[in-house]
Amino acid sequence: MPPRGIPRLPGAPPPWLTKDGVDLSLYPIDSVLKKALSPNDEAFRTACSLLKSMCSAGRVEAGIFLSGLLKRYPENYARLTLIADSLASFPSMETVDAFDGELRRVHGSSSTRAYLRRVIEALERFPRELASEEIQKLASDPLVGTRFRRRLRSLTGDSYYE
Repeated sequence: MPPRGIPRLPGAPPPWLTKDGVDLSLYPIDSVLKKALSPNDEAFRTACSLLKSMCSAGRVEAGIFLSGLLKRYPENYARLTLIADSLASFPSMETVDAFDGELRRVHGSSSTRAYLRRVIEALERFPRELASEEIQKLASDPLVGTRFRRRLRSLTGDSYYE
């Protein structure tokens, strides 16, 4: 018997529907990608949440798509914050590079502060060997705001930046 809320399907269940629930490593991604492009904020939020879970389940394509969304919404900081939160589940050099570009591109202000903080929080969670070199570069880059450079310096643990 299928879980509550999921209609009984004739024949075999889809491969992503297991006895333990939904297997996001096998779940079809097309409809999720369409929601991520929706002007509807709730659909977008749902898509980001699913893409984040798919990244955690090893779906590289979900992380690559999220990276592309950074370019799609360059001035929508509410959406960028959700994207950065989701990309925190995709620790890769591509994500580090994307965050590096964002920290240099976006100037700190009251409207961008939450987004930039989320980017740095995501970098903090990445394995040190993956992000430490870029964090050190960003910590001394004048294109990055003073407060954020200070925060990045604290991540390096290097007294050189003090």
